[in-house]
Amino acid sequence: MPSVTRRSKPREVLPASSVEEALVGAMERLVAGGRSFTAVSVDELAREAGIARSTFYLHFRDKGELVQSLMQRLMGEVLQAAAVWLARPVEATREDLRAALAGMVAAYQQHRAVMHAMVETAAYDAEVSRMFHEKLDFMIGQTRLAIRRVQQAGRAQPGVTADAADVLVWALERNCHRLPADSKPAQVAKVVDALVHVVWRSIYLDKA
Repeated sequence: MPSVTRRSKPREVLPASSVEEALVGAMERLVAGGRSFTAVSVDELAREAGIARSTFYLHFRDKGELVQSLMQRLMGEVLQAAAVWLARPVEATREDLRAALAGMVAAYQQHRAVMHAMVETAAYDAEVSRMFHEKLDFMIGQTRLAIRRVQQAGRAQPGVTADAADVLVWALERNCHRLPADSKPAQVAKVVDALVHVVWRSIYLDKA
């Protein structure tokens, strides 16, 4: 009888977006109890995400590269929210600024696990640190441009300089970082209100 050779079924390769979504969910669950991202192994991440360890390495070199990929997405959402104000700072109202800041805080809250992993990993991974500061520097640069445009239009506080952008952007990042995951909407709203007050009073001449 002739031998029969069975072809093995080709292994399905998951799209990168599906793998990322699964890993984000895994990160959120694993760090929810207070564990540091550094202490979570690739094996644990893969198991919690429901994927093979080999699938992780098919898409990412290591945890640092995963964090970089997720950071790109998080910062993209933050900058998209910021554009409500940054795209038209001269014509902007206080409510425009509030909408921008509320959207930025919401993006950080939605991706808390990514944000914490990003800050934690930046402490020992030079590439993640470079990318983290590059993204914040870009936001600072955009805020500096917004301040200059407000100054040129005669709407700026006397004495305010473009350097205020550094302080304001880092204040936003730190406040978002310290907001607890279980913050009530009222708590988040208070943080947004405080940020609106600080940013508006720092930059704009009018108090509206």
